[in-house]
Amino acid sequence: MSAIADLITDEMEKQGSIEFTLEETELLNPDLKEYTAFYKIVGESRLKLFRNNKMELVFVRLNDDWMRQGKINITGVDLPLQVKLTWDNDSVDKLAVKKADDQIFQEITSLQIDN
Repeated sequence: MSAIADLITDEMEKQGSIEFTLEETELLNPDLKEYTAFYKIVGESRLKLFRNNKMELVFVRLNDDWMRQGKINITGVDLPLQVKLTWDNDSVDKLAVKKADDQIFQEITSLQIDN
């Protein structure tokens, strides 16, 4: 878990992009209510990637002014799962996943909720 968080540096608080592979079997374990891939505090921002109890991979980024959240259903996927996260305070945040047998990433744009 910490290896993914280590990809995010202090300079990436307001804008950044990382790509990595999830291979942990716990990610797809339906007996676990939630699985956290990483949680990182960078300056005033907090970033988290987790799998919820609905088998959705969820990317959350928040600060004092707003929260952005994006979800992709990962029911039925096989490991490894490639993940791309991009974020930009002045634009949008995106979550993208690519299953082992896919050629392209499935991508969604996070929704913003103002505080």
